Amino acid sequence: MKALLFAAAIGVCLVAAPPDPVAWKLLDVPAASIKAGARVNLKLLAAVQKGWHLYSLKPMAEGPIPTRIRIAEGQPFSLAGAVQSPEPQVVQDATFGMEVELFEGDTVFTLPVRVATGVPLGAQTLVVSASYQSCNNQICLPPKTVRVELPITVGK
Repeated sequence: MKALLFAAAIGVCLVAAPPDPVAWKLLDVPAASIKAGARVNLKLLAAVQKGWHLYSLKPMAEGPIPTRIRIAEGQPFSLAGAVQSPEPQVVQDATFGMEVELFEGDTVFTLPVRVATGVPLGAQTLVVSASYQSCNNQICLPPKTVRVELPITVGK
């Protein structure tokens, strides 16, 4: 009976949760074309709704699921270095029984992106994947991966 009540309580919490309390968007889109072989820093915004957070890029043993930002293989773009983030908040988390690193509000990640050499000139699409888990003080939503696409023109 207790298990049934617990499952019902979890279900109510999940129904009350927003569909996704984190919205992702690429900022500072290059207005001009980018040369093949060039490197450009792009900004990826994670707009986290008030009362929610996501975890830092740092994996923590026995801890929460870290945020991971990748560029999918098979496209003419790649990461040219480590993704950079602002300093996360460090808080004691009773659920994990440890200090965790997290982000609240608007968080901007910097992605050093390199355009492949020999890529055809013209319109290309950069696909960025963000894997993360969003939580508030009561629940954590299941981990999620979103894709953010950005049209980029490759020129001379």
